[in-house]
Amino acid sequence: MRVVQQLICVFILIVIPTMIGAGIVEAEETPSPLQVLINEAHAGDILHIPAGTYEGPLVIDKPLQLVAETEAGTMIRNTSNKPALQINANNVSIVGLTILDETIKKQPSILVQANDVLLDDLQIRTGSFGIKMRKANNGKVLNTRIDWVGVVQNRPLKLSDKGNGIDLYESHGNYFAGNRISSMHDGIYMENSDRNIIEDNQFELLRYGVHCMYTKGTVIRNNIGNLNITGAMIMAVRDVEVSGNQFTKQSENVNSQGILLFDAHHTTISGNHVEGNRVGLYVEQSTNNKIEDNAVIGNFIGIQLLDAEDNDIHENQFAGNVASAEARNSIGNQLEANYWDSFQGIDTNGDGKSDTAYAINPFFQSLVKARPGFQLFFQSPGMVFLEDLYQSDRQSWSTDTSPLMQPNGELKFVLPTQTLRNSAVVGAGLLSVAFYFIYVGVRKK
Repeated sequence: MRVVQQLICVFILIVIPTMIGAGIVEAEETPSPLQVLINEAHAGDILHIPAGTYEGPLVIDKPLQLVAETEAGTMIRNTSNKPALQINANNVSIVGLTILDETIKKQPSILVQANDVLLDDLQIRTGSFGIKMRKANNGKVLNTRIDWVGVVQNRPLKLSDKGNGIDLYESHGNYFAGNRISSMHDGIYMENSDRNIIEDNQFELLRYGVHCMYTKGTVIRNNIGNLNITGAMIMAVRDVEVSGNQFTKQSENVNSQGILLFDAHHTTISGNHVEGNRVGLYVEQSTNNKIEDNAVIGNFIGIQLLDAEDNDIHENQFAGNVASAEARNSIGNQLEANYWDSFQGIDTNGDGKSDTAYAINPFFQSLVKARPGFQLFFQSPGMVFLEDLYQSDRQSWSTDTSPLMQPNGELKFVLPTQTLRNSAVVGAGLLSVAFYFIYVGVRKK
């Protein structure tokens, strides 16, 4: 019976003859197999898809434009183990569709294997990867929302069950802007993919907001990341730009950072605002990078340097951090004109810079490397006392030769006042408990 119905739908399809330029094909309100529309269309046609729910999976193997009519709600629902939408042809555009693909599987909701593909104003609700791009160059993903909706049966959901929002492999020169990705594994993951631009996106409740592996020339600009494990994970890269981003509250994991550089070289980290993270800026085994004009505010650790050499770190502002900086085995770094609110300098000539240097003591980092359990004593009075006593090999310490006496401009906090108030309440509560136990101890004596 279903076969007969499908045959009837094929006969009632209406294809408007080719007009000047690209032809326009209108899908009737009568339900019809959308794949049949795609198969019947000519290269360059524009398919206007009326409101309604259409079944996937769909495959596009010719240059076409699929456009949802107005904002009435045009959905592709996929219950198969295949991609809801697979694009194999260059110069395909998909605009305004909703993809509902709840099945937990290895295949993504959208698979792009072609160049110059435009995905614009999509709503992707997935139990897999949102968009996979394989050897797909010069494409665009704009104004798209990607959310995880998969359900794992009979056991707790793990982060590894989820796919990435947008996943690139050997895909170069693509542009991603205005997207919002939530509750996936990584927001945008790039491997062996060069010269991609990630701009004005929002990332939340992810492992890593942006994750680079073996990339060159990547630009990560003006994005917002909140409540991820790490805002930007920049690994094994060269010539990357990370600028103007805001990463806040990456602090729920022992490995949380606002921005992490690992094996990164000739990369620029500038004009970012990192606030309320476990570590604001983390730099390991990275060389010849420029870290400048960043606001590193209210983090547990402002900047952490591990085996990092020959980096240029200047004109950053470190304020309100529990510990301004930590460094170990990091030599040859040029630190200059940074503001450290925990440092009390002396300015005798009135140029706004301290005449005494700010040296980052490596004692605690070296101790923790040898005995990880000593992390429990971070910033304890005894540990601070021992750190002050340690002066060995001081000439090799990472040192700001001319730290600023005052912040360079106004320090702006972006986290809500309520968040700060809650932190203050928790701190006051812990202090009260401490005083209580001290009081009880004294009474027993």
